[in-house]
Amino acid sequence: MDLNVAEWVKQSRLNAGYTQEQLAEKLSMTKGNVSAFENGRTSPSFNVMLKICHICDVSLPTNELKTPTEETAVIIDELTVRAECGMGEYNDYFELRGGLSFSKEWLKEMGINPKYCYVIYAKGLSMYPTLQDGQAVLIDTSQTMPIENKVYLIMRDLNGLIMKRITRDKNGDWIYISDNADKSTFPNMYAFRNDKIIGRVVWTGGNAGL
Repeated sequence: MDLNVAEWVKQSRLNAGYTQEQLAEKLSMTKGNVSAFENGRTSPSFNVMLKICHICDVSLPTNELKTPTEETAVIIDELTVRAECGMGEYNDYFELRGGLSFSKEWLKEMGINPKYCYVIYAKGLSMYPTLQDGQAVLIDTSQTMPIENKVYLIMRDLNGLIMKRITRDKNGDWIYISDNADKSTFPNMYAFRNDKIIGRVVWTGGNAGL
């Protein structure tokens, strides 16, 4: 896997000053599990990687960019991860696919560094019509500071991954907005203290700057 997950797990742990036992305890795993991650015998699930980000205060591993299809394009890794546009989605397993091609000029104009980007998939209808079920989206993991009315990939405390539009209520508290007009089925949600923004949705099916 191009992401070099084993090295990332070890460096994240060491940078945070944890032993394998300490990290394992925080992950509710065994030392053997962490050791297996670090020597490459097994790979952590995407949700475990997100937990490591939260525990060790690090970002997801950056891409080793593939050879572009042409001088004006770059290939960005595509993960078989689905983020729920409703209450939350757990991803116990993921694969790295070949990736999608993006224009270097467009990425530059948008201020996006492809090194920090991944393509994943939306799930559900709560963000319709902005995001449709099964639609590919581009996540920029360098953009983790919330900007009002932008769409983000969020690790929801106790609920897995969600994609929501973020805004503030009249009291200044952050809330997650469902774009679907059916609020009885897709209500808005308040942010939890332990929620973690993974990155911003910067493209989906030709729509940029969501």
